[in-house]
Amino acid sequence: MKTPNISIRRLLGVTAAVGLLGFLPACTTVVVDGDTTAEYKLGELQNEVDADFAQAYAAAKAGLKDRDLFLTGDEKKVVEAELSARDSSDTSVTIKIKEVTKGRTSIKIRYGLAGDLAPAQLLYKAIESHL
Repeated sequence: MKTPNISIRRLLGVTAAVGLLGFLPACTTVVVDGDTTAEYKLGELQNEVDADFAQAYAAAKAGLKDRDLFLTGDEKKVVEAELSARDSSDTSVTIKIKEVTKGRTSIKIRYGLAGDLAPAQLLYKAIESHL
């Protein structure tokens, strides 16, 4: 009768990897401003707004301008867009806008490579002020 050939080192590696999964950021509901809540998932601030795609797109561009962010990319399609920008410290900012249904649009903001919640919330507030 043969015994399985599992090395202790491999078993410890798998156990450590599974254990680290518990430390990864999960989905969290955050308060953006007053009554507005959004999800913060994997470094992205995500919310749906009661506005059509064109309004949300224009508001996102205006919000970038309000926060003094330099627009570096603008990929607009029929019902979705991705805006890329940089702040004064050269941190990358990405806004993804997508129409979910008529009159309802998803806005996702990633501030920095790993995602920074505080500046993403400030940018979301700036965008929301134009809706």
